Amino acid sequence: MQPPPIERPSSVRIARAQRPHLRGRLLTLLASGLLSGAAAAAPPATVSDAASAALPDPAAGLQDSRLHALDTMAPRGRWAARLEMRSNGYDLWFDDRGRMRGLGGEFDRVDLNAGIFPALALLGPGATLGTTRLRSRVNIDFTALTMGYGISDDLTVGFILPYSHIHTGVGFAMSGGNVGFNPAFNAGLPIGPGNFPFAPVGGPVAPMGSAGVQRLLTDPAFGYRYKPVGSVATSGIGDPTFGFLWRLYKGTHDSAVLGLGVHAGWARDDDPDDLFDVQASDGSTDLEARLEYFRALGAGWDLRLFARHREQTADRVTRRIPRPGEILAPFSTRERVERDLGDYREYDIELGHSIGAWRGSLTWHLYEKSGDHYRSSRGTDVSALEANTHIRADQWRAGLSWSGVGAFLRGALPLPVVVKLEMQDTYGGRNFPKVRDVYVQVTSFF
Repeated sequence: MQPPPIERPSSVRIARAQRPHLRGRLLTLLASGLLSGAAAAAPPATVSDAASAALPDPAAGLQDSRLHALDTMAPRGRWAARLEMRSNGYDLWFDDRGRMRGLGGEFDRVDLNAGIFPALALLGPGATLGTTRLRSRVNIDFTALTMGYGISDDLTVGFILPYSHIHTGVGFAMSGGNVGFNPAFNAGLPIGPGNFPFAPVGGPVAPMGSAGVQRLLTDPAFGYRYKPVGSVATSGIGDPTFGFLWRLYKGTHDSAVLGLGVHAGWARDDDPDDLFDVQASDGSTDLEARLEYFRALGAGWDLRLFARHREQTADRVTRRIPRPGEILAPFSTRERVERDLGDYREYDIELGHSIGAWRGSLTWHLYEKSGDHYRSSRGTDVSALEANTHIRADQWRAGLSWSGVGAFLRGALPLPVVVKLEMQDTYGGRNFPKVRDVYVQVTSFF
């Protein structure tokens, strides 16, 4: 499975929203900026030098934005750094029609009959291994280090390095069933009418149960060779971003910043043999453009607008290719295919208000991703991989930040620091988790 979500879409681009995997786009869960934090247009050389200058007025428009690390630019000749720590968890999912479902619902309450395992048709129309019961929950701890260096007052270069620990909890059980394993079956011989793996329940043949279904999915003799259905944890570095920010406009009360970057596909690829693992990023190399606009509205109020577009480039990955409607693809369907993930767009409208060193904000956020495209060199029908990959997330955020820039200018702190606490909630979407993120960001420059 793969987070939204995640960047502010969520932690989740948390992955790949496709059947039969739970892998939703989580995540590629990245930090929201290439950094931040100048106190004034000309950064002070020392605390004592800075203390002799007038402190930025919290109601003075762009200076107030800089006080709270909103303009994402490093001071000239200085490094800026932001550490973001994010946590979330989810067990609900917005499906392709925007309806809320349990995470992993495609595997829950499924009658394992001949429609799932065609070989059961030989035992008659009522033959079944039983009905599944499955519950799943994903918990993500995400950290991102963002570093930027001010080439000039209006140009910052830098990178974002994300790291994630993702735990997917899975509970699996079976009930009912009138078919079990044939005790006379010889796994060393070809499967056929004289060597059939299944038999009706009765006498020495017991219902298969959850242990039997696990064996069916994992034993190479049956052709599926999945990893056991159960909880799984993954950790690792996600796809880093390298780029620059250029302040293309600066007025008395407003400014605009353009950013361009490359999102390097370094993360580990998704495991096609694990139904429930979630990777930190999608491993695709992307090109990104972003535009931010800030305006001081007066009386301590400010407005921030943000737009981002990411162009995802084609690559090659190994996937199991199920037939349309099939939820369990045999191991023999594994194939190296060409993948072109859908491009995505994000938008923010944020209203903030500052009182002294404190700033509160409310943000409306929209994340949209186009559908994925796959191509098989063998001509295999890949429509099942492309199904349900259009993504939308409707979210809102509430934030509270404290700026220590003023305390630094007075000599009370050794470094300027901005601390921000933020909560983001998903109230609607499509092929996206019902997720709530909690962020803590610490920003400074030196």
